[in-house]
Amino acid sequence: MTPAKTFRDAACVVLVRGHGRELETFWVRRGDAVPSQPGFMAFPGGKVDAADGEFPVAGVSDEFERAARVCATREALEETGVLVGVDGAVDASELAAARAALLDGRGTLASVVREHGWQLHPESLTFAGRWQTPVFAAMRFDTLFFVSRVPDGQAPTVIPGELASGEWVKPLEALDRWRHGELTFVAPILWTLIALAEGEEDLAARLAQGPERAATPVRRIEMQWGVVLHAMPTKPLPPALYTNAYLIGESEMALVDPGSGEPDHLRELFALTDHLASEGRRVTMIVVTHHHPDHTGGVAACRERFGARVVGHRLLAERMKLDVVVKDGDVLPLAPGLNDWTLRVLETPGHTRDSISLWQPRRRALFCGDLLPGGPGTVVIDPPDGDMRAYLASLERCAALEPVTLFPAHGSPSGAAVRRIRALIAHRLERENKVLAALDVGPRPLEDLVPRVYADTPRELWGWAERSLLAHLEKLEREGRAERAGEGWRAPAR
Repeated sequence: MTPAKTFRDAACVVLVRGHGRELETFWVRRGDAVPSQPGFMAFPGGKVDAADGEFPVAGVSDEFERAARVCATREALEETGVLVGVDGAVDASELAAARAALLDGRGTLASVVREHGWQLHPESLTFAGRWQTPVFAAMRFDTLFFVSRVPDGQAPTVIPGELASGEWVKPLEALDRWRHGELTFVAPILWTLIALAEGEEDLAARLAQGPERAATPVRRIEMQWGVVLHAMPTKPLPPALYTNAYLIGESEMALVDPGSGEPDHLRELFALTDHLASEGRRVTMIVVTHHHPDHTGGVAACRERFGARVVGHRLLAERMKLDVVVKDGDVLPLAPGLNDWTLRVLETPGHTRDSISLWQPRRRALFCGDLLPGGPGTVVIDPPDGDMRAYLASLERCAALEPVTLFPAHGSPSGAAVRRIRALIAHRLERENKVLAALDVGPRPLEDLVPRVYADTPRELWGWAERSLLAHLEKLEREGRAERAGEGWRAPAR
């Protein structure tokens, strides 16, 4: 079970109680401030710590599995106050004290176990699958899942912070809420719920087969019912390597930003759409969020394949053939299913003049193209097509809609959408203040200003940083807070 070096080792524990139709699992909602999957539903878990590998686990020789079993046990105690794999009953006050010691960094799992004289058996947890984060994510994890019954006399609770809440839920009820657009979660959660809903017979085997089932006959990533993400290898701006094509809807689907025209990449996309077609779901329109080639590369092939209309902004029509030209406020209808799938067009210029986003009001979901990145970092604003003032206005407008979930073209979808947008606005304004601080009375060329303003940015990205710096300066120039002087820029004369 040795993980690839590109992944961070992690573990997850699926807590269950009851049997048959009364079988329930305890899951949690991730807090808005966490960097990975904020606002998503999840099972308790986290990254493997160095100390996890030092805890003895009987009969387990694989280093990763041993550490992951301990990690799952520790995370269950930290996040829910439940100690799994323990012999006999444990005192509630002792559990609370051990949990507090772990959360405060005053102890390790090994030290609290010794202190209270518990006999712990991480080897008793049932293996429930090995999941690896997909390629589009900025942070990738190699995660071993385990399942364990909550010991008699113990009850899980959540301390608000990294987690927002927790609840017991029957698997079928959770899946029904997901299908009605109430919940967002990643593939391992979905397939674990499906296995639990199928009953307890051969449950361990079905849980372990979850990653294989999720990729058969094609890999399908559906964090919300009716929103399928397909990452296509493209050549976007660094550090991104993929463009997220989205298939939105039930019987009728909008395909957003098929970015690669490479035959192999298109074959993978078409295998997915063929699989969805077998469920009665077909592509009826292709929506392009803006003209950059990592968003348009597969449009012509997809138009031919699906016979679907290509939709985009009027300025995009100056660059490529469109069947439908849209403007701000236009509605893109899709046939309803369990949910309303109507999409509203938002003009969101800034990254480019022809940028649009799609707003699904019932789910409060924003398909935002390159307006926001799905992870750390920012979007390059490259004049003259890029405009920092327009970009910030677009962010403000989207924040005012109070979206719940962001579906970006690069990186991972995210909950806590308003918090994410506000953080990006604050970051841009902080950068703007650095620009103002770097301006002198005497003019300075862009190449002299970049090290001052982007000292926190890797040097290999300074070429792109210079373009965003120019966008900041042009915004400040329009506001009378910077001025050009020959080939340089300076603070305005007083």
